[in-house]
Amino acid sequence: MGTPQDPRARRRQRLRRARKNLEWEMKRAQENAEAKKPKAPAKTAT
Repeated sequence: MGTPQDPRARRRQRLRRARKNLEWEMKRAQENAEAKKPKAPAKTAT
């Protein structure tokens, strides 16, 4: 199952893929930003 031959369908698929990529990259950037934050030291029971 390759790309559709219909130009409109192909364009629609390309736009959808671009939007999905953008959403994924933004989510990924947010995860990376959270990972960079300094972590609170572990609480020690005394």
